[in-house]
Amino acid sequence: MRVMSLGSFGKIAICWSVITVAGVSGFILSKNSVDHRRYQDMQIRERMRKSNTGEYEPVGERSFSG
Repeated sequence: MRVMSLGSFGKIAICWSVITVAGVSGFILSKNSVDHRRYQDMQIRERMRKSNTGEYEPVGERSFSG
């Protein structure tokens, strides 16, 4: 059985495919992380918005004189 060695084109093709797969994988992981963080921020904003609704009784006059 004879093993065929890769030429320079084969080595370059393998390197480009590894770089491409690594780049796409890194992009997808980064995008998912950003989407997850954005979703958490939206949930926090929604909770803040819901907590600020309703009728409030005035507590009293505040004086900010120095």
